Amino acid sequence: MTEIIIEGWRAGGDERKEAASVPADRLPVLSDEQKAVAKKMGISEEAYARSAYAGKRNQERLVEKTRRFAELLERKLQARGAVELRRIRLDVLNHRYDVVASQGDREIPFRVSEEMIDDLFQSGSENLDRDLDRVLEYALPARVG
Repeated sequence: MTEIIIEGWRAGGDERKEAASVPADRLPVLSDEQKAVAKKMGISEEAYARSAYAGKRNQERLVEKTRRFAELLERKLQARGAVELRRIRLDVLNHRYDVVASQGDREIPFRVSEEMIDDLFQSGSENLDRDLDRVLEYALPARVG
């Protein structure tokens, strides 16, 4: 089974709008530590809870997007023979996927731009699909002989 890791977090405009519309009684209950952080930051506990809610929603969306990418990669790697997708890690800060596949005992690390995957999922572009194939070709060249 492929290990999926999301390193870091962000909350975009959609998540912030969603958090702003959530009734206060449906927001996460803050721990004492979170309440202290809100106080140090000079924001209300509700504002902090809304930010936490937005971050959690975005984290869920990032996990789902990464799962979809993992499924796509698994299909593409199966076409290359005995290659297994071991781990896919979204580095949120650097907007990239760090991927580890394996072929027998050999681990094969490679990177894919998060932007490329976002654009591929949004447009279904054949050019972007070929770009991803090219990344895989460089990472996992066909064996000769």
